[in-house]
Formats: sequence, C-alpha cells, structure tokens
Amino acid sequence: MNDLTIVVNTCDAFADCWSPFFRLFTTYWPACPYPIVLNTETLDYARPEVELRAAKVAAGSPRRLTWSECLARCLDGIETPYVLYLQEDYFLEAPVRAEWIATFLDAMRAGRADVIRLMECGGSGPWHPTADESLWAVDRKAQYRIALQAALWRKAAMRGHLRAHESAWQLEVFGSGRARRKRGETVLCAARDRFHGGAREIFPYTPTGIVKGKWERAIVEPLFAAHAIEVDFSRRGFYGGSETGKRAPLTRRIADRARSLF
Repeated sequence: MNDLTIVVNTCDAFADCWSPFFRLFTTYWPACPYPIVLNTETLDYARPEVELRAAKVAAGSPRRLTWSECLARCLDGIETPYVLYLQEDYFLEAPVRAEWIATFLDAMRAGRADVIRLMECGGSGPWHPTADESLWAVDRKAQYRIALQAALWRKAAMRGHLRAHESAWQLEVFGSGRARRKRGETVLCAARDRFHGGAREIFPYTPTGIVKGKWERAIVEPLFAAHAIEVDFSRRGFYGGSETGKRAPLTRRIADRARSLF
C-alpha cells in the first residue's frame, strides 16, 4: 500500500503555472508511482499522464481562506502518513533522482526524521553531517528550520506547524522559532556534498519560477523554450530585476515569493 502523497501547493491565481509544471514533471519523472494532490482553492484540474486530484479546499467557503487554512484542509484530506511538499513554480530542469526519494522515505518510515529536505537554499543552514553519508542534520538554531522548498514530511509534523492566521512567509519565520523548541523533532536534508547543485539535486529545480506574482525571466524563459512550452508571459509579466535577464539575489526571491502568497 502506498504511504506517500505528493502535494503541489498552489492557489487559483497561479493556474497558469499548472500546465508548465506538469509538462516538466512528467518529462523528468515519467514513472512517478505516487498520487498527486494539487491544492487548488475552487478550480478543478486533471492530466491524463498522472494520478492527479485537485483539492478544491475552498469550494463553498463564504470567505477566502488563508494560506495556512488551505494547506491544513488539504493535508486533512490526505490519508497517507507522508507527503512530498512541492509548489507550482518548482519547475523541474533535469531528471528526478527517484531512487533517493524512495531511500529517504524508508528513513522516515524507520522513524529517523520528521522532515527530509530535498532542496536547500542559502541561509537555510547551518548543517551537520550524520552517520548516514546521504543525510545531514539541519541545525536546531537554523534561521529557516522550517522551510517550504521541496521536502518529504511526516504529514502530522507539517500539520502541527500550521497556524490558521499565518502566511507562507510567517510559517517559515515564526514556525522556525516554534520548531527550535520542539526537541523531539528531527529535521534532515539531502547531504550537500553529494546532492547540492544542478542535476545533482534530487528534485532539480531553481528556486523559484514566480517571484512577487511575476515570472522570473532568467529561469522560465529559457527553460520553457527548451521544452517548447508556450506561455503568454505578458499576462503576468516579469519580475523587476529579471527584465534584462539578471536574477535578483536568491534570498530576496524566496522572501518575495513567500510574501506574495496571501
């Protein structure tokens, strides 16, 4: 019986990302064995190539739900004990190293971690090697002990960090503070000396394709062109610093992306 669900966290305002996301996902992980839940608010979406369900967590709600309320409702509707957390602008650039996802999932089943992060960004450490050469520990005092890049989560652990009023940015900031006090919780990441950078990443994407609600030109334009993905970039526009192809600093892009969500 499968015990992992892939959660692609999104909202209806980012529906134009779904087609390129899944086009690249099915290109670089064509034999994905796990079911996928696309965490939409009210919209439906389907792809014939993958086992996919749109969550529609806000359907019938008299008000717009917060970011955390949407994610909480999505998690509450998932039966598996583990989730692989992604977002709709984590556009794959190379093949997924699926064997390592399976290996890390086994580590979680054995109770060795509550979170295993697949993508680390600058400022997410410090980190410490462990007895397992494929996994490093995220320091308890790390600024972003809670991070929303691609990661395997024990579903109950992710659900326990959510507060109904918080945005994604607030979860990373204030949730990290809460996580530092959870002494029984183990946060690991893919060993940076083995898996960091480009195609060496287990889930290889460049954070992130959307910044402050606009396309990150230096990422999406060449990537989509290489895969013959047609998108009307003018509808969303390009993020300021990337108009000339120059990318904004990584930490600024991540912070801006988080603030743009609700």
